Amino acid sequence: MPAIKLTANQLLLLTSLYFTLILNQPFLSGFIGAIIKLPQYQTLFLLSVPFLLFGLMTLLLSIFSIRYLMKPVFIVLTLVSTLVFYGTLNYGVVFDYGMIQNSVESHSAEAMSYLNAELLMFFLAFGVLPSLFIYHVKINYQSFPKELYQRAKLSALTLSSVCLIAYVFYPSYSAVARNNSHLTKYIVPSQYLSSGYKFARDSLFYSDTTFTIIDAKPTLVMSEPEVKRVTVMVVGETARAKSFSYNGYSKATNQFTQPYNIISFQDMQSCGTATAVSVPCMFSSLTRDDFDRRVADNQQNLLDLVDLAGVDVLWIDNNGCKGVCARVPTIKIDANQDDPLCDGEYCQDGILLKPLADKLNNLTAPSTLIVLHMMGSHGPTYYKRYPENHTVFEPECARSDIQNCSSEQLLNTYDNTIAYTDFVLSKVIENLAALPENIATSMLYVSDHGESLGESGAYLHGFPYALSPEEQRAIPLLVWLPKQESKQQCLQNIASTQDFNHDYIFHSMLGLLSVQSTRYQQPLDIFSQCSSPLNDPELQLSKTEEAK
Repeated sequence: MPAIKLTANQLLLLTSLYFTLILNQPFLSGFIGAIIKLPQYQTLFLLSVPFLLFGLMTLLLSIFSIRYLMKPVFIVLTLVSTLVFYGTLNYGVVFDYGMIQNSVESHSAEAMSYLNAELLMFFLAFGVLPSLFIYHVKINYQSFPKELYQRAKLSALTLSSVCLIAYVFYPSYSAVARNNSHLTKYIVPSQYLSSGYKFARDSLFYSDTTFTIIDAKPTLVMSEPEVKRVTVMVVGETARAKSFSYNGYSKATNQFTQPYNIISFQDMQSCGTATAVSVPCMFSSLTRDDFDRRVADNQQNLLDLVDLAGVDVLWIDNNGCKGVCARVPTIKIDANQDDPLCDGEYCQDGILLKPLADKLNNLTAPSTLIVLHMMGSHGPTYYKRYPENHTVFEPECARSDIQNCSSEQLLNTYDNTIAYTDFVLSKVIENLAALPENIATSMLYVSDHGESLGESGAYLHGFPYALSPEEQRAIPLLVWLPKQESKQQCLQNIASTQDFNHDYIFHSMLGLLSVQSTRYQQPLDIFSQCSSPLNDPELQLSKTEEAK
């Protein structure tokens, strides 16, 4: 490609124009769409939007318009912004602080699952080709004083134009922005640059926080020492409540656990819309309103407290524990093992059953907590989350660019992941029910967050909580306890009439495990309204009968 000669200001303006009209298309279309929906609006106000954005882009990019810095920064911003543009355009995702945190903490196999031919072509067309243009431009630099003068003159003219537009149409911009504040999160590169800076600041530049002991002496209460207790807590991944038969879904996604008198909580909300938030949050004593990841990472969590109280804790991990299991015994599933359930990148959740069975065959402590962290329904490659012989609903969406599948295909594939999760849960219950009668058992399943499957053009998860659709926040909570009619009825009534969220998990698990702690709050213990299930002798029934 022959060199193209431009001044620095010309390259700055061309790049700003590209960012305005192409890479910020989601913002422009959203903002203009919001204006058009108004009962009345000025045509000039509508036309001013791209000019205002162009001015703001020019001012932002002018910061990097320095010799030896300009072209490399413009190329990097173009490439990164193209990926953000693709994610927003196809999945509706917003690259705010939470999304950046979730992206950084994702492992390589998860990142590769988003790779497909459409993404590569999109990246080539909108990222690589414009970057090659920038690379081959020959900038006619003048002396430093002259360059400084030219840049200052352009910036002053641009700033004046921005101020003029803002002044003339201030009431209109203020009204639209106030009612559609979420749209500013779609502006690139400003949104991901500011969010990336905040994440880097919090992760790298803050000094280490002293680890906080929130309770130095939690106590395990054993009302009947001769009866051992085993509780299995299953942490689901990307399961949404509306896809469960227990919650009124028309498809049979819960046929495997149906015989076991499962209690399904109808109104359960997640702490966040991404694993990096929800998993640390649900195991923390902090509520969603007070949750801070740095604080949570540097203080005792649920596992620390019950372990200190004398409960034998084991975390069996198929998905990454986000630091929650850092101080307790952990078995990490190896995706490279020679097993038909593993493909070198992921293992399907049936792989969790063997280490679970091994642990159940070697119970030495009076009370045991086993946490299974599932791969669950993690997208976009939903079709890889279940074995072929567990395909229940067809046709499937066997690709990662899920926006190009029909709604029927996408829902079928996702529903297959839920049905397979249900199968694994049924096997967990079978293992527990097969234990001797002097061992009291229970299981609690809760997902970290939900998932969007094309509703209102949204896909996947990780949206800012305040802007997230219900599908990403409404999650399943399932409980299996040894059968006892009166207590079952009480919990069923609570599950169908009251609303809950991840704030309840910390305290409910303390109650379920009979661990006394200064951090325990009875109003946030779901089971306290029907007495503490494992302390009630009436609930310690025959596991054999339950398995029938």
